[in-house]
Amino acid sequence: MSEARELLAVREIAHAFLLADHPGDVQQFALNRVTPLLGATFSLVMQLSDDGELLRPVAQHEWPATYRQWIGALRVRVGDGPSGVAVAERRLVEVVDLLADPELAPWHDVARELGFRSILAAPLETADGPLGVVAFYYADATHVTDEQRALVRLVADQLAAATDKSRRADALRRANAALAEANAELEQRARQWQDAQRARDASESVVVDALLALTDAADARPPAVRLQAVHQLARAAREYGEATQPAFALTLADVDPRDALQRAAATWRARAPMVPVQVDEPTVLLPTMRTDPVSLERTLELAIGLGVAGASLDGGQVRTGIRLGRGFLAVQVAWDGRPVFEEPAAAPDPSRAAILRLRADALRWEANDVYADARRWITAVDLPLARALASRQGGELRVEPVDTAEATRDLLLVFPVVAEPHQP
Repeated sequence: MSEARELLAVREIAHAFLLADHPGDVQQFALNRVTPLLGATFSLVMQLSDDGELLRPVAQHEWPATYRQWIGALRVRVGDGPSGVAVAERRLVEVVDLLADPELAPWHDVARELGFRSILAAPLETADGPLGVVAFYYADATHVTDEQRALVRLVADQLAAATDKSRRADALRRANAALAEANAELEQRARQWQDAQRARDASESVVVDALLALTDAADARPPAVRLQAVHQLARAAREYGEATQPAFALTLADVDPRDALQRAAATWRARAPMVPVQVDEPTVLLPTMRTDPVSLERTLELAIGLGVAGASLDGGQVRTGIRLGRGFLAVQVAWDGRPVFEEPAAAPDPSRAAILRLRADALRWEANDVYADARRWITAVDLPLARALASRQGGELRVEPVDTAEATRDLLLVFPVVAEPHQP
């Protein structure tokens, strides 16, 4: 064997080690270059499993074609056979004639099938321990030279270094990916906190404005009525504060949305019998919702109440119903009457939802107003509260465009659903 050819092979393997991103590239290149130099019939690199018990092939050169399709299923236990011994004892193992060695009798049939008699196996080692083995197989009984042994040891060291380099690079990539994910999560939480703080600030200004209106001397409501309105506003503001806290938790259950909607409508029929609330029955079977039944019913109650506020200004009625979409349920609340929402101002960041407010006249009380009793249950915080509760349930509250042809105003609550249709 030419010393110049050996040095050339070592140099080429070292070059491949510097440029390759994956150890398999270096392993395959090394086998292709070194196996012919050693005069071996075929060769194999096996990698140690994470539990340190089994070796599995990761690269091969001229493995017998008949058995090549099964090579991926090959496993060698550490300590078994020449390759397993090389890893277990962390030394070069040389078998001149396997078929003549009675201690290797369990491997005789394998050797005959694959067509080899001699093996030269070297462990792939680092300071942290063995990583695998490289093995060269000879068709005939073969004595290798000291130079060949030295070449195998050198190649084994290069392959071990390539594997170790790749593992450290993978660990670094995973650490960087985890760091990037953590940073992204922190940024997302910061944005969520800013949005929540902005929403709370807006809600606080709504509460202050509403309190000023309730304490205005020009308000014609009797003091007892105004005091009750203050209590309602305080309750809604407290609920909003709870719903926007990170610790707010839902008690999940499978809920029939039709039942929740009927109960919410019944609440308003009792509170405001002078405002008709019609519930349209769906024409298809509906899936159940996995949500908090109390939060869902409260959200629907708030939405219907906003419709009552608009309908009661002009003696109209409220119509509500559920429709099923692909992966979502939509609860629509429509009323004929006046609009109750202000046109939302453009958000500083278009990706963030604008703050919706009720119009000042939506809750206005007038002397001898037959609908005043209906509006005493509705507060200026009901709209942001309904929006916050819907968001907590994975849903969204939308204000639909006005239908000028029918003079109706729509509120839409959209919730995701993944369950099977509910069977009545």
